[in-house]
Amino acid sequence: MAKIRIPLLVGKTNKAGITSWYWQPSKTLADAGWKPISLGKDEGAALAAARAENRKVEEWKAGGDRPAGIDKKQQNGTFGALIERYRRERLHGVNASGRPLLKPNTVKTYKPALRRLEEWAGKHPVAFVTAARVTALRKAVARPIADGGLGHAGAHHLLKTLRLVMAFAESEDIIPKGSNPATSFGLGAPPSRKVIWTPEDDAAFDAAAYDLGLPSMALARELALFTAQRESDLIAFTEGQLTELEIFDRGTRELLAGEDGKVMGWTFAQEKTSDDDADTWMEIPIEPKLLVKLNAALRRNRARDRAAKPRRLLSYVIVDEDNDGIPFNERRFIRRWNKVIDHAVKTTGRKSMENLVWHDLRRTRVVRLRRRKMPKEMIASITGHSLAAIEAMLKVYGPVDPTITAAAIASSLDTLAATPIADEQEKSA
Repeated sequence: MAKIRIPLLVGKTNKAGITSWYWQPSKTLADAGWKPISLGKDEGAALAAARAENRKVEEWKAGGDRPAGIDKKQQNGTFGALIERYRRERLHGVNASGRPLLKPNTVKTYKPALRRLEEWAGKHPVAFVTAARVTALRKAVARPIADGGLGHAGAHHLLKTLRLVMAFAESEDIIPKGSNPATSFGLGAPPSRKVIWTPEDDAAFDAAAYDLGLPSMALARELALFTAQRESDLIAFTEGQLTELEIFDRGTRELLAGEDGKVMGWTFAQEKTSDDDADTWMEIPIEPKLLVKLNAALRRNRARDRAAKPRRLLSYVIVDEDNDGIPFNERRFIRRWNKVIDHAVKTTGRKSMENLVWHDLRRTRVVRLRRRKMPKEMIASITGHSLAAIEAMLKVYGPVDPTITAAAIASSLDTLAATPIADEQEKSA
């Protein structure tokens, strides 16, 4: 009697001769969210269950209902299928040597825009995306956020992402060369952000963090302002990254050493957003007063970690006090950050703080260092940028600076004042 074969049904026989049955999705199905299913040892029941699961897959492939956790199946030739392919080949693609084409942080910036574009035109053929419809999309999303739009910056990012997707379609001969309908979408790049924190903002944020019982957030702000690093690196700061640094200049060492005479610093690989740039190994000395706070936080976190069930054997500097002190992921960190900002605005009335974001701290550090007339080489050694990147950044982050302007005015006044004073002295002689 012929053996019945069911697609995706797999039997595994152990040494005792007992066969266990599994429904095993293909790679394509697994990538879409389908999970393997254990079907037990009864062959008849396993055959029936595998057939039922395969019917679900066929319904999904036809664009019908999909189980929870399964991505929508995009039909061939649709704009949604184009985006699916763009994700697979560009966002998550690799080069000839097997390295990812894009850094994880870069990939994250495109995901929300691609989801919005799918919602906009995913079920339609690629030809649905015309210049006229791109214009209509621009008008819809470029409205202020308060009016239901994405604002200038959000709309520009969405339309720029659409241009990239359609350029991919051109390169793959899905649409004719030179027919990208989003080449000129009629919305200029948003002006460079120039918001910086004030000392009053610093104090209001820290007070709000402590009032909410979130001291890690106050320490995160202070560390961010001191080190000028991204939140992804800071929330990954573990006790093992706090190490003794070899500082050979005696004067520098005396300024930075703690009570034990050691200079301690944060050492880590700063991940770049572009694959063109190699990750940078950073060694940032922590000044003594901030080091005291950092060590106190680690002691609290270690005690909490050891008391947890199961015990956590690696302690982080910045943790989620609202969630038993576990390490943050970026989404939860931003939620906590916004919670503190909202509380600071509510308790101080500083409405301007509503516009502050984490990255503004990085900008603030650069501007404050520039006001101290620090050379760009020294600024770059703190932030981890290349010199070329620092020069470009200072054009944006370092607008006309009152400290430098004041120095220029003072210098000119000294020159101008010399002649009248000398004239008066000659007259009195």
